[in-house]
Amino acid sequence: MFTFKVIPDGGEPFTVTATARDVLQWERTTKGRTFGAMSDSASMRMEDFYKLAWIASCRIGRWQGTLPDFERTVDVDLVDEEEPDPTRPAP
Repeated sequence: MFTFKVIPDGGEPFTVTATARDVLQWERTTKGRTFGAMSDSASMRMEDFYKLAWIASCRIGRWQGTLPDFERTVDVDLVDEEEPDPTRPAP
């Protein structure tokens, strides 16, 4: 659903994908936020991306700390997952 590049301070970067289970947990633990609101990227806040990346990182065992520790010690980039254009560029 959402793929993030997680870059820990002084550690090796890794990629994590937030699945439907992660989004469900995010909805249940984040007051007033819904999956429907995620379709409008203008309404998404950086804290939403961090929380989703944290939930997914914990699920796969790449992070064992708290969300505040995650926010203080890693950078998170949303990876664009658009399909490449199958048409060939003009010469």
